Amino acid sequence: MGYKLIALDIDGTIRSTEYPLSPRTRRAIAEVRANGVHVTLATGRMFESAVVSSSELSIETPIVSYQGAQVSDPTTGEVLWQVTLTPRMTFDALDALEEWGLDVMAYHGGDVYVAESSPWIEGYIERNDVVVHSVGDLRNAAHLGFTRLVVVGGDDAIRDLETSLIGRFDSTLHVTRSLPHFCEILNPHGGKHKALGWLCGQLGIRPDETIAFGNGYNDVHMLSWAGLAVAIDGAVDETLAVADRVAPPIEQDGAAQVIEELLRKGLLGP
Repeated sequence: MGYKLIALDIDGTIRSTEYPLSPRTRRAIAEVRANGVHVTLATGRMFESAVVSSSELSIETPIVSYQGAQVSDPTTGEVLWQVTLTPRMTFDALDALEEWGLDVMAYHGGDVYVAESSPWIEGYIERNDVVVHSVGDLRNAAHLGFTRLVVVGGDDAIRDLETSLIGRFDSTLHVTRSLPHFCEILNPHGGKHKALGWLCGQLGIRPDETIAFGNGYNDVHMLSWAGLAVAIDGAVDETLAVADRVAPPIEQDGAAQVIEELLRKGLLGP
């Protein structure tokens, strides 16, 4: 019996700003899909951004977006599973963030909400082509049920903030870093691993029948959960520490190389 589902992080795992999605990766994904393996994306990107990559790979299996707060059909856009922050969770998180003086963005329905704009947020709007609402105080929009909060700051401040929030909220909020300068706060039932667990339940696939590829802090839980954990060379130390194996770097199509090898060994597919 082989692995039945492959979960791929996007940025730093199968593509980057300098290295776009390669023909080799496309071919490898097409081969495993033809072999009966489900392939999904598990990313911190918004769905509207993630679906661009799923379309390029002809992925039809539901994809995980918003750091694992949402699972959606990539062809219809239908939200199949979602966990959002309750107003109480949002209030508690914002209370904890007040002393840090950092930019906070809240996500809902493809839009971004902020207390007030800043140079960094203006740049984010321009880079990501998103609608941003300035609401004075994010508590004013907490009733919407935010998908996540993203806190932006210097690498050292975000590292310290993540440690502080995890210590403060333990299991009552899911806190992770997606980038060295991004700290993300989700419903405690969110996270890439929780979303993939739900998806596997729908597909009748056991966790030990899955493979996860990742490179960032936010991939640690997912790789720890998967049957086979593959980190990309150059991944953060925390991800390398939980990986079963390390793939070559993204510039060498490392994820595709591992998939090709597993196909040759007959370890992918029913």
